[in-house]
Amino acid sequence: MQIDLLEWSIMERHKQDYQLSSESILKPVYRGVLVGLVVGGLVGVFRLLIEEIFTRVRTLYQQSHDNPRLLLMLIVTSLIVAVIVAVLIKSDPDIKGSGIPHVEGELKGLLHPNWWSVIWRKFIGGVLAISSGLVLGREGPSIQLGAMAGKGLSELMKTGRTEQRVLIASGAAAGLSAAFNAPIAGLLFVVEEVYHHFSRMVWITALVASLVANFISLNIFGLKPVLAMPENVSFLGLHQYWIYLLLGLFLGILGYVYEKVVLNMGKFYAFLGKICHLSAPFYVVLAMIFLFPIGYFFPQLLGGGNSLIVSLPSSSIGLWTALLYLVIRFVWSMLSYGSGVPGGIFLPILALGALSGMVFGLGMVELHLMTRHFLPLFVILGMAGYFGAVSKAPLTAMILVTEMVGDLRQLMALGTVTLVAYLVMDLLKGEPIYEAMLERMAPKHDTSVVEPTLIELTVSEKVAGKCVKDLELPKNVLITTQLHTGEAEVVSGDTILQAGDTIFLVVNEPEIGVVRAYFMS
Repeated sequence: MQIDLLEWSIMERHKQDYQLSSESILKPVYRGVLVGLVVGGLVGVFRLLIEEIFTRVRTLYQQSHDNPRLLLMLIVTSLIVAVIVAVLIKSDPDIKGSGIPHVEGELKGLLHPNWWSVIWRKFIGGVLAISSGLVLGREGPSIQLGAMAGKGLSELMKTGRTEQRVLIASGAAAGLSAAFNAPIAGLLFVVEEVYHHFSRMVWITALVASLVANFISLNIFGLKPVLAMPENVSFLGLHQYWIYLLLGLFLGILGYVYEKVVLNMGKFYAFLGKICHLSAPFYVVLAMIFLFPIGYFFPQLLGGGNSLIVSLPSSSIGLWTALLYLVIRFVWSMLSYGSGVPGGIFLPILALGALSGMVFGLGMVELHLMTRHFLPLFVILGMAGYFGAVSKAPLTAMILVTEMVGDLRQLMALGTVTLVAYLVMDLLKGEPIYEAMLERMAPKHDTSVVEPTLIELTVSEKVAGKCVKDLELPKNVLITTQLHTGEAEVVSGDTILQAGDTIFLVVNEPEIGVVRAYFMS
C-alpha cells in the first residue's frame, strides 16, 4: 500500500476527528442530532403506517368468517401486494430480509448498497409486507433505513469514509431506538452486534442520534412503553433461583434450534421455487399464500407479535394452547422470513421468547412449583433469554427488554436467565444470527471497492505488549498512530502496543472485518 502526502493529510484530518477535546465534542453531537432528526422522522412514519394498516388487515381477517367476499378480497389484495414487493426486491436485492446483515456488511467494507435505492424501496416494500400480516418485525428494516439515511447524510456533507461509517452506525442505532422507543438498547446493539467496537466517536454520535430519534418517536406514539407489562409483576424467592437456570437452559436450546432452521429456510424455498417455477424474488408470493390459513383461523397470531406479547400476562390460556401458539409462530416466522421479503426477525424473536417463557412457566405451574401470578415475569425473562441466545448479544437483550417493558426490577433475574441462555448457545457452537446471515450472503472480499480507509481500534490484552512488527496482519494494513495517555505517537515496527490505548490503522475496506476480529478475538 503506497501512502503519499495527500493520503497522510487525510489520515491526519480523520485522526483529529477522533481526538475529542472540549471544542471538538460539539461535532459528533451536532451530527448525532442531525441523524436523529432525519431517522426519527423516517422510521416514525414507517412504524405508524405499518401499525395503522396492520390493525385494519387483522380486523378484516376477523370479520371474514361471516363474509366470504371479504376473505376473497383479502386474498386477491395480498397476492397483488406480494407481486409488488417481489418486483421491488428484483429491482434491488439489497432490500431483502432484515437489513441488519447488510448494515454489518457495509461497516465491514463487504457491501456497498445505493442508499437512496434502499431507502425508498425498503420503505414501501417493508410497509406492504409487514402490514399484510406476515410474521415479520419492523425493527430490522428500521435499522437499515436509519443506516442508509446516515449514509445519505454523509454523502450530502461530503464526509470521508471513516466519518461515513460513524454516521451509518449512528443511523442504525437511531433506527432501533425509534422502532422500539429504546435509545440505550439502540446504542448497545450497534456497539455489541453491528459495529463491534466501543469508540468514543461512535458512541457519542450514536447516543445523541438515538435520544433524538426516540424523542420524535415518543411524540408520535406516546410515553407508554412498547411492551408495557402489569405493574404487579411477582418475583421468585432466592431459594427458587434454580428455576431461572432451567429457563435459561430451555431458552438456549430453543434459540439454537431457531438459528439452524432460519439459516436453512432458503433451501426450502429454492426447492418450492423449482416446483412452482418461481425465481427467488417471487418467493414472497408463496409466503403470502401460506399466511391465509393463519389469518383466517388465528388472526391474533399475525404480524410481528407486539399485541400478542402484551396480551400474554393477562391471558388465561393453558399449557397446550400456549405450546400450539409457539409452534405456529415458529413455523410461520420461518416461512415469512425465509422468503426474503423485506422484514425483520427482531420482534418475532421477542414474541417467540415470550411464548417460550409462557410455556415454561405454565409447565412449572402444572408441576405445582409456582402459581400463575408469576407468569408475567416469565414472559419478560423469555424475551430476554431467547433474544440473547439467538443474537449472542446478551447486554443488548437485557437492556432492550428492560426499556421495552418499562420496569427495572427484574434485572437480576434477567441477567441470570440471559447469561445461561447465552452460555448454552455458545456451548452448542451457535453463531450470532446476523453475522451468520452476512456470512451466507456477502462475498469474502468485495473487489468492486478496494479503497484505503482509516479505522480506530482499542488495543486488547491479546496484542498488548507486542511490537507492531510481530503482529500477524494482512500485508496492506498500516498502523499509523497510537494514542497513549492523550498523546499521539507515530508508530514504527518497534513500537510496543499498550493495553487500552487507541490505535489508528489504514486498511482496505474489505479487510476491516478481518482486522477488527484479529484485535478483538
